[in-house]
Amino acid sequence: MTRLLVPEMFGIMALANVLLMGLALMSDLGLRQNIVQSRSGHDQVFLNTVWTVQILRGALIWALASVMAITLYLINLAHWLPASSVYAEPVLPYIIALLSINALLNGFESTKLATANRNLALGKLTMVELTAQAAGLAFMLVWVFIDRSIWALVAGSLFTSLLRIILGNVLLPGEINRLHWDKSAFSEIIGFGKWIFATSIIGFLAANGDRLILGGLTDAKTLGMYSIAFLMVSTIRDVFNKLISNVAFPALSEVARERPAMLKQTYYKFRRPLDVVTMLATGFLFFAGHLLVHTLYDQRYFPAGEMLEILSIALFELRYAVAGHCFMALGKPKLMIPIIIIQVVALYVGMPVAFALFGFKGALWVAGGSVLFTIPMTIHLKIKLGLFDNVQELRTMPWLVLGVALGWAANQISIVIGWPA
Repeated sequence: MTRLLVPEMFGIMALANVLLMGLALMSDLGLRQNIVQSRSGHDQVFLNTVWTVQILRGALIWALASVMAITLYLINLAHWLPASSVYAEPVLPYIIALLSINALLNGFESTKLATANRNLALGKLTMVELTAQAAGLAFMLVWVFIDRSIWALVAGSLFTSLLRIILGNVLLPGEINRLHWDKSAFSEIIGFGKWIFATSIIGFLAANGDRLILGGLTDAKTLGMYSIAFLMVSTIRDVFNKLISNVAFPALSEVARERPAMLKQTYYKFRRPLDVVTMLATGFLFFAGHLLVHTLYDQRYFPAGEMLEILSIALFELRYAVAGHCFMALGKPKLMIPIIIIQVVALYVGMPVAFALFGFKGALWVAGGSVLFTIPMTIHLKIKLGLFDNVQELRTMPWLVLGVALGWAANQISIVIGWPA
């Protein structure tokens, strides 16, 4: 898609998606996590109540997004925003309005996906996800060959959501959801979800603050470059978060319910392979990330290579992501709040200051490194819950050294052979 569209389009889409994600996360009640974690997660009355709440939430997000789009359109008409910022792009309000339809569609997503996650029926669940993504990409490619505009990205996103809903209902076993309201089920949803709600609001500010801030400090082309680098880092994060949420979290929840004494052992069982890969990726990308960008993208996107190398330092913290799911498995999602607050403060204070003092590169270092400030708090909470083991924490560190060595070697070889030119 980057070879068929210009960088500015990806910058505008990145900001639109971030703003809509903010609305989604600021209304997040952890419905899917609740189904996986709850003892009532198999009860159809509970599931139908969750589905009803989900539909109402989707409608609310769509309504708020529509108001946001109209407000942004009027602000742009009044020329209250800097002309060079991404927020001032004339097409942005229309993109937000159309993408918000995703929220309406996702409200009708079957709870059978969450139930399959709970039961570790990952084969069919993965088939649904991959089929929807592949078909969405194919749809975008067909569209972009007819019309090389940003609307190809919008249409592809909507098509993917619609197909995912259809496939979830058709391919996964279980009863079809129906509108239902059960007071006790709703009380359980709110009891668990109020902490997810608080965590999601702060989590949105932490996970997306870089693009919210840069959207006001840079133009669409620069943000487009940044979004490419961010995409490559976030892809690695998303792969591991999928593994953790689809495999580790259900298993940890079962252990927490049935065999709590085994939780620490199970936690490190999942951590070890994740640590190996994340340590290798962190070290390698820090020295050789530009080679990856030069291989996958054309020359217009080469500046994203250096951005990727700086942002890759955030991957070091990924090894602690399992801890957050451990807290949720124990029914304590509120423990995530102080961790995320630390990152938010580091990001929103550090990025503007670094940009003012050192320019865009200074802001990049804060964007990549802000999450590292959360590690001491995560370790503190793990010690408090009896989930910390010094030996287990240190045994995978040599893989970081190996990743650095491999990245340095790849960089030296590319210099010797003169690639890329």
